[in-house]
Amino acid sequence: MKKSVCILFGGKSEEYEVSLRSAYSVLCSIDTERYEIAKIGITRGGKWLRFLGSNEDILSDRWELSALPVHIDFSTGCVDNLMLDTVFFPVMHGSYCEDGRLQGIFESIGARYIGCHSVSSFLCMDKHLTKIIASENSIPTARGLCVRKNNLDFKKICKDVSIFAYPVFVKPVSSGSSRGASLVKNESELFGAIINAFKFSDSALIEEYIKGIECEIGALEVDGKVIFSEVGSLDYASDFYDYDTKYLSNKAKCSIPAVLPDHITDKIKEYAKKLYSIFGCRHLSRLDFFVTDSGKIYFNEINTMPGFTKTSMFPMLFAHSGYSFTEIIDILLNCY
Repeated sequence: MKKSVCILFGGKSEEYEVSLRSAYSVLCSIDTERYEIAKIGITRGGKWLRFLGSNEDILSDRWELSALPVHIDFSTGCVDNLMLDTVFFPVMHGSYCEDGRLQGIFESIGARYIGCHSVSSFLCMDKHLTKIIASENSIPTARGLCVRKNNLDFKKICKDVSIFAYPVFVKPVSSGSSRGASLVKNESELFGAIINAFKFSDSALIEEYIKGIECEIGALEVDGKVIFSEVGSLDYASDFYDYDTKYLSNKAKCSIPAVLPDHITDKIKEYAKKLYSIFGCRHLSRLDFFVTDSGKIYFNEINTMPGFTKTSMFPMLFAHSGYSFTEIIDILLNCY
C-alpha cells in the first residue's frame, strides 16, 4: 500500500518563488510507485488550496487556476479529507513557513510533518537569537547589533556601529535567501540598507564583515541517526551570496568537499553537530559558516528547510555522499 504524502508549497513569504521551484523539483523526483501524492499550495495572501494540476503549473506560478479551497478540521486533525496518517512535507521557506508558525498548525492538529519542531524553527529563523545562543555555547559568530523598527534612533545606531570597520552587513533578522540583505560600504549607505531590511522583518541585524570562504554542511536523519555531509564551499563574483547569485544568475560555483585543511573541516563538523543538538533540530538542516584566511571559523546561520532546487546546496552536498535526489526524499518521508 502506498504511503500518503502531501507536498506543500508557496506561502506568505518573501521566498514564495523559491518554494515553487523547490516543490517542483521534489514532485518531479519523488517515487510515485511508493507514494500517494496530494499537493497543497498556499497563496501569497495565505489561502490554502488543494492543487489538482500539473507540476509545470507550479513552476510557472499558474497553479491557482487548478485549485480548490482546503478545509482544516482542528477537532479531528484532518486536512482536506486526507488520510490521518498522511505525512506533510512543507517544501516552503521564509516567514510564515519556516519560522514555527506553520509547524505550530501541524502540531495543534496532531499532523505528522517533515522538518524541525515549531520552537526549533522559530529559534533558527531568528538570526539574532541564533547568534546569542551559539555564542553562549562557545561557538564564534560575527559581532552584531540588532535594531528594531519601532525604536529607530539612527544617530545612536551610527555610534554603535562605529565599533565595526566598514563594510558591514545589514540583513533582516527573520528572512531567508538573502532577501533584504545588503553589504554597506560606508555610513551614508547604512540608513537605506536598514529600511530595506525592514521590508522583510521588523528587526534588522548589522554585522561586522567577515572576509573569508563561505562554507555549508548538511544534516540528514537516516533511520533515526543524524548524518552530516561533507563541508562544501561557495565561490561567487558578487559582493556576497545574494538572492540573484543563489537563484537567478547561476554564477555561484561550489566545491564539494571544500578545499580546506582537515582540522578546519573537522572543527566545522564538530560545531555543526553541537548546533544541531542545541537547537533541537530534526530530520534535516543546513548549517552555514565562514572561514577566514587565518583559519578562524565563524558560524553564520541554520536553515531548517533548505532549498530543494536543482542548484540548491543541500541536495548537492548529499549527492556527493552518494544519495540521489529521490533517495533524500525517501529518507525524509520515512522519518515516521
